[in-house]
Amino acid sequence: MPAITDTYKTKDGETIFYYKWKAKEDIPYKGVVQIAHGVGEHAGRYKSIAKVLRKSGYDVYANDHRIHGKSAKNQDYLGFYDGQDYFSDAVNDMRAFTEIIKKEHPNEKIILLGHSMGSLLSREYVTIYGEDLEALILSGTANFMKGLGNFGLFSAKVMSKLNGKHRSNELLKNLFFTHFNKKFKPNRTKVDWISSDKKQVDLFEADPLRIEDFSLSVYLDILKGSKKINDITTFEKTPKHLPILIFSGDKDPVGEMGKGVKKVARKYKKAGLQDVTLKLYKGGRHEMLNEVNKKEVQQDVLNWLNERIQASN
Repeated sequence: MPAITDTYKTKDGETIFYYKWKAKEDIPYKGVVQIAHGVGEHAGRYKSIAKVLRKSGYDVYANDHRIHGKSAKNQDYLGFYDGQDYFSDAVNDMRAFTEIIKKEHPNEKIILLGHSMGSLLSREYVTIYGEDLEALILSGTANFMKGLGNFGLFSAKVMSKLNGKHRSNELLKNLFFTHFNKKFKPNRTKVDWISSDKKQVDLFEADPLRIEDFSLSVYLDILKGSKKINDITTFEKTPKHLPILIFSGDKDPVGEMGKGVKKVARKYKKAGLQDVTLKLYKGGRHEMLNEVNKKEVQQDVLNWLNERIQASN
């Protein structure tokens, strides 16, 4: 069944595009999954996991974050941001999307699945709206990388003062994406770091909605947001009863080859979270949902989710 698509308006007048995959009607209904995608990509790339979930009885909703995908006015606006705080705006857009979902499912709690930047946004989201959630799934998440992160934060602040925060910057783009990719030299493409599946890498590189170039303020706001959510006080604001699944590849440079992801899991446990599951896949890179073993990963996510949903009903 193809996705249903629609748009909604944010409080500040932005138009946000979203997808909805309806659960199969001939099997028991289980719940609602809301997806938050990563930086530089779009929600349409989650068709595969949405298909698996809908076949198992879940409705799936996924929005293109502002300046991403079909939420951008046109190709020229991809990556261009002229607001005050991208991280907060994206979280608020997710909440507005949740409100639409809740109107369609008034008696349902939502399962939130965030990948990469979407996982960072989701980790902030649950500190504010966690009581509305049944479970949290984090793909390709990260601890704050002190060396690279602090240098990037310092550079973004300096460049913002010199050039204005809405201009793009080649140095910051290369600082992160080139840094991630050099872990896999000799490189076949600029995005070898996302997956060891060459077909998926080529599809991503050829995607007309993929973004490499962002307004400077996007880098700055994401870095500030990342630093904030990795402070222990943020972990302590997460509802203690919320089940959390964290999965990543142990060769994901965003997760510091597993080290950063382990730190995130430990911080949740230290903050008193009662049900935290960490799964690291050997040889996997940044996008485990697009890796060579993606069917295994999808099934693991589904099994974990079904166990929590059954336990809560």
